[in-house]
Amino acid sequence: MATRSPRAPRGSKAARPNPRDERLELHAERLISAHELIPREGSLVVGVSGGPDSVALLDFLVGYRTRHGIPQGDLVAGHVNHGLRGEESEEDAAFVEEVAGRLGVRFMTSRIDPVARQRERGESLEEAARKLRYAALRRMAVAAGCSRVAVAHTADDQAETILLRLIRGAGITGLSGMRPLRRLHGLEVVRPLLTTTKRQVLEYLTRRGLTHREDSTNQTTDPRRNFVRLELLPRIRRMNPSIQETLLRESALFAEVDSYLGAEAGRLLPNVVITRERGKIELDAAGLLLYPEVLRKYIFRYVLRELNEDILDLSTAHVSALHSLLTSRSGRSADFPMGIRARRERGALVFTKREGEPERVEAPSNA
Repeated sequence: MATRSPRAPRGSKAARPNPRDERLELHAERLISAHELIPREGSLVVGVSGGPDSVALLDFLVGYRTRHGIPQGDLVAGHVNHGLRGEESEEDAAFVEEVAGRLGVRFMTSRIDPVARQRERGESLEEAARKLRYAALRRMAVAAGCSRVAVAHTADDQAETILLRLIRGAGITGLSGMRPLRRLHGLEVVRPLLTTTKRQVLEYLTRRGLTHREDSTNQTTDPRRNFVRLELLPRIRRMNPSIQETLLRESALFAEVDSYLGAEAGRLLPNVVITRERGKIELDAAGLLLYPEVLRKYIFRYVLRELNEDILDLSTAHVSALHSLLTSRSGRSADFPMGIRARRERGALVFTKREGEPERVEAPSNA
């Protein structure tokens, strides 16, 4: 169903952000400036579900382009129809198309079938939908002639993500939360609203008099994220009313450590490289063992990313396998996604990548 915020006077473009207020525009423009989220040239696909966050993001970016002249190409409203809610899903697609037309931006849509993928691959429905959704957005970006997609994750989503990862068990990178800009299997994903709260989004919609859709499935407690949102966080707030701010603050600290260790791994990598060529990197095993285990993990991740030419996250099992190879005899090997293999040879740990892999890596849910 469509929900309209109370009507407010609306000008032809969004107001310039005031540094003394706490409006969506202020937070989004600060984040865009700090991380250069919006490309100057070319187009930008904006993922729009029809919900309040994505409608606010699309409307804001239209105003941002009016004020700053970027992106210089098209803004494209990209809608992915998951087909999970029957007629409601069809109404969502029609609604987003109407919003795009009203704002004067191009509209693209794609239909996916997460239920079929769930059956085929044994993934959770949420994970299947997420992977198919990003694949659909990547196809839209290719069709629009760009490589960057903006999605509407907010500070509330960030806090929920951090808590979910803490419950499941995550390392430093996972507890750093979502990043404002991240390369994800051939696609640059930007999150301009990541420091904007849901309250600020709703205030923006009210001020702009914008209509949005309500997803009835958000009111269930079946998905893990909805359980955290509707059950767990309200209970924690009884002990700490500022739990969201606490989670975001802790995440920023983890992100700082993660960035430092990543940079340190890049600095130290030449000290242990024996051979470095396309499709092959050979590391000195004895030299690796001189570094703390946590740094070895970041060196491994750096190597795998270089070979894959994209993000390739390591699971705990992958890290354990690599550490085991370091202290094992020659001849042992371990395989990784995207055709990458690590093999223990005399005095060395050799990483190779097969050419011509059919599809890019799908990042885990921590992405």
